[in-house]
Amino acid sequence: MEKKVTPAVVDKTLELASLMLAFGRTLRATHHEDGERRETDSDHTVMLGVMACAYADVFAPQLDKGKIAQYALVHDLVEVYAGDTVTFGKLDGSGDKEKEERETAALVRIREEFDVVYPWIGKTIEEYESLNSYEARFVKVIDKVMPKLVHILNKGATVRALNHDDKSTKEFHDYQFNRLTQTYGADQAEAMELLKCVNEAVQKARKDWDDELETACT
Repeated sequence: MEKKVTPAVVDKTLELASLMLAFGRTLRATHHEDGERRETDSDHTVMLGVMACAYADVFAPQLDKGKIAQYALVHDLVEVYAGDTVTFGKLDGSGDKEKEERETAALVRIREEFDVVYPWIGKTIEEYESLNSYEARFVKVIDKVMPKLVHILNKGATVRALNHDDKSTKEFHDYQFNRLTQTYGADQAEAMELLKCVNEAVQKARKDWDDELETACT
């Protein structure tokens, strides 16, 4: 059956455009290279989408890059309504239940607002969150790599802002890596290898940040 572009479709398209602009104003805890400007969800999403596809193309070519790109595009869209949740440094899963409840409510709202014209949005978010596909789990692991890359680029500005030192940073990264190994990262050898290597790069860079700070203060 042929679909018609009606005034109602145009109105809903405007609502979706407004949602996406709000997405670009949703701030994350992480900072840009200058250590001052906060990263937005749009910044993070573009980074994840491009880097996940590029990495898969070389190291996991068996994956469907179209699915990877789609999951990356919508993976944090619920944060327009739920907000970003800082998980860095939390070793006990504190806040996980509240985060899940807020994001579940946000997804319900997105589906109520857009399913009538654009059901792909809510459907794809649900597919990603279910982690039933290899591509969804791949994106979920690569998503954990992105903040570490930004920490290196901004020379630890976010790490310091969250009051973490070398020891607590490594403890959290080890905790997160082990947790992923036992859950959705269990069959993601390629993505987990990148996460491991980037974790090590953060620790190396961390020593350089500390040396720079010590020199600046003397």
